[in-house]
Amino acid sequence: MLRIFRQIRYRLMNKNPSDNSSRSSLYTRYLFYVIGEVIIVIIGILLALQVDNWNNQRMERDEARVFLERLKNEFLDNRQQMVQKITMRTLALESARELLRHVDGPSGDYTRLQVDSMMANALPVYTFDPSQGVLNQLTSTDKLTLMRSEALNDKLSNWNSMIRDFKGDEDMYNSYNHNHFRPFLYKNYNYRNIISARIRNKVIDPILLASPDKVNIPIGLSGSPVSMDVLKDSQEFENHLSSVISWLSLINTQSEGVLNYIDSILEIIEGELNAD
Repeated sequence: MLRIFRQIRYRLMNKNPSDNSSRSSLYTRYLFYVIGEVIIVIIGILLALQVDNWNNQRMERDEARVFLERLKNEFLDNRQQMVQKITMRTLALESARELLRHVDGPSGDYTRLQVDSMMANALPVYTFDPSQGVLNQLTSTDKLTLMRSEALNDKLSNWNSMIRDFKGDEDMYNSYNHNHFRPFLYKNYNYRNIISARIRNKVIDPILLASPDKVNIPIGLSGSPVSMDVLKDSQEFENHLSSVISWLSLINTQSEGVLNYIDSILEIIEGELNAD
């Protein structure tokens, strides 16, 4: 089109004004040409800007999709971990309740090995340690703006604060477990036998990052066993079991809330991926 206008300009500039046209008419025609050429240039610039804008939007959509896929995988991993921790805490909770029933019941309900096994199940602390590398990358680089869903933006923005609150409960139970419950068992029971039962029953194998063989080396049983009646007659042991049950019930209830939150994030992500 620019070539056509240049041809028109060439004819106008070389046209003889005496050929039935006034010089004024020639200038008028040339003015129309100039205006037209300016319009064409403006249209070209606008088109170039629009194409550049389309390219930027396409690149942002592609980048957003990559982040959505990575977020999906990250939260699927977190979900799997949370389900695992809920399952293991549930076993610990059931064992603590069974021990409390043992305390309330007559002597001889369980053998020493059975009590050791229940203690080994009830004792560990299982914490939720979510992967947040992708989310941290999004927030630290202001890439959250790539997420077109306001609902997803809100969920991701609130994730860290929610996890901090949840981890606060876990930390308090962890502190109680290590600073109060275990010291009581050190003084009043055969802790070696509890660890032996944990090794024998492979209690913590599902959460180990390395080979279980490195921590499941048998250590045998104590040569100085403590009578189980010591625990059955201990008000302090009863109180500790009650505290363990209370803490585990609370943390698992909170865990279900976190699990629901993860599911809601995954649902939005899946919807965004399917919308493209």
